[in-house]
Amino acid sequence: MRDTEHAGLPQMNELQQKTFIQPRKLANKNGELRYNWKVENFKRLDGLLYSNDGDINIHLTGKYDDRQRCLIDAHITANVRLECQTSFEAIDYQIDSAITYCTVTSEEQINDLEDEYEALLLDEGHVDIQQVIEDELILAIPIIANKASDEVQVEMSYGELPPEDENKKNPFTVLKGLDIKK
Repeated sequence: MRDTEHAGLPQMNELQQKTFIQPRKLANKNGELRYNWKVENFKRLDGLLYSNDGDINIHLTGKYDDRQRCLIDAHITANVRLECQTSFEAIDYQIDSAITYCTVTSEEQINDLEDEYEALLLDEGHVDIQQVIEDELILAIPIIANKASDEVQVEMSYGELPPEDENKKNPFTVLKGLDIKK
């Protein structure tokens, strides 16, 4: 199946061919693909994670909707290690994301898509699914990763407030004398 699926692709090495899919062929067969990749294969995640350890599991299914548009359902699960921004220790973060892509062949078609679909722009009928999944992983990672406050072993202190002076006048007492008409 893999040899015929990649027939007609531009010259590329075997690893690249494994990441390119033809969504229309997948949808025609109501097929499914499963991938299990290492986090270290996603180079753009390198600076976002505490370490490049972990696995990423992807399950893709192809189908057509009632308007005969090619759809790819993607389910992504991953366990990555992030750096806690409070304690600077590693924390495990679980990603579990489901996305439905609708294939388009031009940027004009993207504006016509319903909000429930993400656009998947095809290049000569092919798409590098690893790059698409990497984009989704980047979006799924929180901007600021923190452990729960009860797990952090750092004493949080913002200083102490000075005691209030009881003789201090309330600045809003002058407003009591104003006559406000409604």
